[in-house]
Amino acid sequence: MPKSPSVSCVETGTPSPRRLNGAEAVVIIVIVTVAAVLVAVAGMSVPVMLQLLVGAGLTAVLVVGLATGASAQGLRAALRALLAPTA
Repeated sequence: MPKSPSVSCVETGTPSPRRLNGAEAVVIIVIVTVAAVLVAVAGMSVPVMLQLLVGAGLTAVLVVGLATGASAQGLRAALRALLAPTA
């Protein structure tokens, strides 16, 4: 019996993004934990905490990107997303 062709239920052919590896997950967990501790202990305001998270995010993108050998185009896209103004 011939095998029937598979039909995708997704209209676009773009693949789903890859899952996080261990280094990326650890960086995210550390950033969220440090932010929670600083808000709870130091009583930081929301704008200051957001600035801290953006700085930590930029650092994380660069460190993980350089450690995993990400392409320069990928690093630029991640940095552009982090630096984009939020309306």
